[in-house]
Amino acid sequence: MTSRMSAGGQQARLGKYIGGGMSFGAFGGRTRLTERYDPRRADAIPHAATFNNNVLTMAAALAGLSRIFTAEVADALFARGEALRAQLHALSPGLPLRWTDLGSLMTVHFQREPIASPADLRPDAGLRELFFLDMLERGFYLARRGMLAMSLEIGAAEADGFVAAVADFIESRGSLLRGVTQACHVAS
Repeated sequence: MTSRMSAGGQQARLGKYIGGGMSFGAFGGRTRLTERYDPRRADAIPHAATFNNNVLTMAAALAGLSRIFTAEVADALFARGEALRAQLHALSPGLPLRWTDLGSLMTVHFQREPIASPADLRPDAGLRELFFLDMLERGFYLARRGMLAMSLEIGAAEADGFVAAVADFIESRGSLLRGVTQACHVAS
């Protein structure tokens, strides 16, 4: 998932991206250790693995990273996600509707309290399910748990449509959302 954060994946920020989105296995380390696995050496250490010498995976990775998911495309996807997040946060000041996210990955949470770590989460399965079904009815499919991942094909028109759908959800389900807000104030 974090491969979408930049041309270098989240590794450029914290993670990795290899295999062009296909199944892939890799390991690495210092040259003096990894060179021992070189099959051209007489004293090589054998390394059997499911994806060793997978030409299809390597061809997909090369095409994906050099022609499709270039640094510019990765940066643009990240920026589109950040812009969408800003629009979504602006829709619901004071409501129990929070988005946790980075770049093109985001998840909706129905709570008033800020979320800085997993310990801060206060799941509301009923509102999350209602949001999933309402978004589905409006033509937007996201994970049932409230997570969405923007793909390369999602542009300004699709993002604007999603923002409008969330705004409609807030308007149509406002009494439920305000009820959660009031319950949060009572519990504070």
